Amino acid sequence: MNRSLMLGERNTALIANNVEQDRKTNTTTGRFRNVATWDADLSKRFASFMQTEFPGVTRMFENKFMEISGNEYIWFPALAVLYLMHPLVHKQLPLNLAIAMAFDSAVILLIKALVKRRRPTAKNPDFFTAIGPDKYSFPSGHASRTTLISFVFTQINPLFNNGHLNFVTSALIWSWSISVCFSRMLNGRHYLFDVLTGAVIGLCEGSVIVSPFWMSPEQAEGLFRFLPLENGSSEAT
Repeated sequence: MNRSLMLGERNTALIANNVEQDRKTNTTTGRFRNVATWDADLSKRFASFMQTEFPGVTRMFENKFMEISGNEYIWFPALAVLYLMHPLVHKQLPLNLAIAMAFDSAVILLIKALVKRRRPTAKNPDFFTAIGPDKYSFPSGHASRTTLISFVFTQINPLFNNGHLNFVTSALIWSWSISVCFSRMLNGRHYLFDVLTGAVIGLCEGSVIVSPFWMSPEQAEGLFRFLPLENGSSEAT
């Protein structure tokens, strides 16, 4: 009798604990759902405002160039071409940037796979089909990638040593990055919070990860020296 009573009390305690855990989980899920709903509503209002008040600017942001220019399918082949242009282009830039972008892609895909936020209804579908975790919305890979690239070209490896030229190119590069971020929202590919989070990730990667580990010209030259192709080319020269 006492044993049955103890088992009953234990089961009651376990049920109560499970109910409390479910309540906490539902509360947390509900909070995230509320934030996501608020974000979706704000993104919709922003897109409607831009289309009503600035239709010309909106059409510019909806241009396919914005999407394609920020895509990794374009940047990785472009970096490979730059690497093959050595010595006209030093190996340091394409190697460092390729490693930085590979790290960024891994971080974004991991977060997307964990969060699994559905994308909004696209006004204009992407030129490249999203595969795997990239089909999810949070965070924006375009935002993190273009922000990281802009940080590299303006803070870590400026294109020009001349102050005036560097200022002009920096303004153009950051304008491109911001335009790509706007285009992701106005094309209905991402919500506002997706883009803002992606941009913050790109800045953090550039300042905390990429900048301290940026390879010097000597390190970049020696990275692939063990390859037969590199050895053959160096012996030929």
